[in-house]
Amino acid sequence: MKSIGKWVELAFCLLVISAGLNFGPIGKVQHARAQDSIFDNKKIVPFVPSPQEVVDKMIDVAGVKKGDVVYDMGSGDGRIIIAAAKKGARAVGFEIDGDLVKESRENVRKAGVQNLAEIRQQDILTVDFSPATVVTLYLLPDVNLKLKPNLLNQLKPGSRVVSHSFDMGDWKPAKVERVDGRTIYLWIIPARKR
Repeated sequence: MKSIGKWVELAFCLLVISAGLNFGPIGKVQHARAQDSIFDNKKIVPFVPSPQEVVDKMIDVAGVKKGDVVYDMGSGDGRIIIAAAKKGARAVGFEIDGDLVKESRENVRKAGVQNLAEIRQQDILTVDFSPATVVTLYLLPDVNLKLKPNLLNQLKPGSRVVSHSFDMGDWKPAKVERVDGRTIYLWIIPARKR
């Protein structure tokens, strides 16, 4: 029964993407004008927050600790960044939606972790991953695959990549965990081939 939630969430994400829907104020669904679509403003994934139990498990599976640099792609309301900062990690969220950037910065402030956490308004496809030791994702499968080459080329060997719900195609995860019917994948960046 719990796996139904995962499929409903996936169907919702695909519906939003394929129908070109946009969310207006107070959660009303509106048809996007061509010049104001989620693609034109570079918002390639709708915001669907991960439940806190999943966030906690992602942080746990990645082994986030003091000294880590955690990058969260499409950081939404900042919950993953806040959880990582509470573990002592330096945490950076990347979010394109200006309203979510404001909300997440306020959430970081309320959580009292602004000395360890920041939110950058930036397209996730332009991020330089090289400073990160952990990257967290809750994107769509095709977006994961777009990021995969940069993750493999820019992250140092031993860095960890954690994804909620969606895998990386033929890149086999080092670990797969389940929490509340949801799947969490962990990959470890391999040593460079010479």
